[in-house]
Amino acid sequence: MKRTLKKFAACIPVLFAMLLVHPSLVAQDSSPFLGTWNGSLSVAGQELEIILDLTLDEGKNIQGNIDVPAQGAMDIPLGEFNIEGKKISFKIVHEQVPGDPTFTGELDDTGKTISGEYSQGGAVGTFSVEKQ
Repeated sequence: MKRTLKKFAACIPVLFAMLLVHPSLVAQDSSPFLGTWNGSLSVAGQELEIILDLTLDEGKNIQGNIDVPAQGAMDIPLGEFNIEGKKISFKIVHEQVPGDPTFTGELDDTGKTISGEYSQGGAVGTFSVEKQ
């Protein structure tokens, strides 16, 4: 029994080190996505100017807001960010915005454009924004 415990105890540092470097457990780098992004959202035959402002909070978690000037919507909070490499997804998380509005996009190779799909309540469209 003591020998088994000693072997187990000897493995703990190795297991701990593996957990620290396992890719799925390492936080994704949000820095390429931070900043102000201007562009457009096209859905249901309508094109709207959008402005995204993505920053880090005190805990180094990505946060942001969206402006849709044509609708008079300013500083609408974004949340539920998910970053995997050059891919990003996030949602509008304001209780007065129905239909679970979701953005799913990808950063281009220049790091200056995010484009992808937008969905809200069954309607699907596209969006594209450029870093300012």
